[in-house]
Amino acid sequence: MNTILSKSLAALLIAMPLAAAEPSSFLGVKANVAGKASYKDIKGSSTRTKIQTRALNVEVSNFGKEDIPGVKVKWWIFGHTMKDHKLVKLGQGERVVLVPARDGFKFASSKVEATGTRKHKVSSRKRPGKKSRGKKSRTTTKTVPASGKEYYGYAVEIYVGGKLVASKYSQPSFEKELHPKKQF
Repeated sequence: MNTILSKSLAALLIAMPLAAAEPSSFLGVKANVAGKASYKDIKGSSTRTKIQTRALNVEVSNFGKEDIPGVKVKWWIFGHTMKDHKLVKLGQGERVVLVPARDGFKFASSKVEATGTRKHKVSSRKRPGKKSRGKKSRTTTKTVPASGKEYYGYAVEIYVGGKLVASKYSQPSFEKELHPKKQF
């Protein structure tokens, strides 16, 4: 009898935190990036300019028994400069949504575009002048530095009542980038 009572009490104590959990603790987030890249040839070079278009598909799930109103979803799409690889925000936004019980809410962010060219060399051929009398043309090569931006990753954060309850970062460093004063 004592063992049955102690097992019942242990089961009750284990289940208690689940019963007392806030509805926001039942939220989850999934995200993925959709997009494509196209290329444009650069005259006189084997390098091409890359044009990337990206949109973020976000799904917020509620595993609880109650609807959760006023859920704020913040998203960012990051890139980096082609020349020195500094992080830049290509796009960002936020939405306030109602997440139904045992269901979810899906949306796609607005599209962002990043255009960039890697460091490359451009060759040009100079034709000899009239006075050069049969000399061959001369080829010159010039190095062109990298320019523009390139897609790098994304971040999604879910807030309920101003409190961060769920997040998804494609790169761990994005959390530090978005919250620099927070101790990790």
